[in-house]
Amino acid sequence: MNFNCLIPELRVFDLEKSKKFYTEILGFEIAYARNDFAMLVLGNCQIMLQQLTLPSSNGSWNITDDMKYPLGRGVNFQIILPDISQVYNSLKQHNIKIFIDLLVSDYQENDIINHVLEFLVQDPDGYLLRFQQDIVDWHFGDNKKMADELFNLVVKGNKTATSYLYNKNDKLNTGFSILANWDKTKKIILQTTKIYKTTFDNVTEEHAFKEGEKDKTLKSWKSIHKEFFSKELLLKGIPFNDNIDIICEEFKMIKYFGGKE
Repeated sequence: MNFNCLIPELRVFDLEKSKKFYTEILGFEIAYARNDFAMLVLGNCQIMLQQLTLPSSNGSWNITDDMKYPLGRGVNFQIILPDISQVYNSLKQHNIKIFIDLLVSDYQENDIINHVLEFLVQDPDGYLLRFQQDIVDWHFGDNKKMADELFNLVVKGNKTATSYLYNKNDKLNTGFSILANWDKTKKIILQTTKIYKTTFDNVTEEHAFKEGEKDKTLKSWKSIHKEFFSKELLLKGIPFNDNIDIICEEFKMIKYFGGKE
């Protein structure tokens, strides 16, 4: 295998317990292992686990025998993934306590601001793992009135779906996204739960209801979206037709922040 230039090796109290946590819950794979050691891989991330042996023998790499939970105090290990939602959901399903729950952070890198979504969790030995992904804020519509009205429908639980014109570069993935109001003073962490490609004329009553606009009927949905999609297509010199491809997306609100409604 190709080894990263920097690979943390974590001394653990119970190697089998740690391997189970990292593989069955976090999604790491074991690249290779020995009786007291395992090399783990997740995407481009590599971590080594080594069974901790106490008391230290002659030549041991242990700095001290005073090894108590939590291990790794003063350090966290940043694990960057394209999508952290699978790891986050797996932890929730296994009732693992999240040390620091999902938050949106901005980190300055010279002239660049890195906009990320992240959370932190402790492994069985207390080592702090910081899962992070790049994220981009988005808003509904093309004007403040529309963006803020639809944002508020999501906050109130009346809107759990959206739709937009299909683009060949679209990736139909579930995962996290950051919905903002027009001024970006309020934000919501959303998780896409279902996403699929269809045509305008095949949108269902069920989907129209989930979009939550006006009286929630398919007739209203078609009226609203035909007007909106027609304007978008006009900018590309494409006439609207009922067979135009669109993406329908369903989501749930994970976290709202930015003040009271």
